[in-house]
Amino acid sequence: MKRLWILLLTFGTLFSGVALGTEDTVVYDPHGKRDPFVPLVTLSSRDASGLIGIESADDLKMEGIVYDPKGSAVIVNGSVLKEGEESGNLKVLSIKPDGVLFLVNGSEEFRLLYREEAKEEAKNEN
Repeated sequence: MKRLWILLLTFGTLFSGVALGTEDTVVYDPHGKRDPFVPLVTLSSRDASGLIGIESADDLKMEGIVYDPKGSAVIVNGSVLKEGEESGNLKVLSIKPDGVLFLVNGSEEFRLLYREEAKEEAKNEN
């Protein structure tokens, strides 16, 4: 019985070495598209470079809202901010499904994600 274990251990070691030595390397070719294996948001890409130089609410370009009662986020000027976060002269006070309350240079400003004119145009097109 002891010889059988030694024999199995020897062959197992030999075959595992052969399998490890012939491992193929797979390289992903995106064909000009974004690599899905690279994360979209990283610690280094989360900097708020688009928020430098904000002086008033007119300088803000809201691009989207991710609303969740447990923790919402807003995309403004290419940067992702959560409720309570600050960047320079800008602070996100609260996020609602239709807009965000900002504090810009000490003055509060509620910005709608979609302006009323855009809503009216959408109604007229239908």
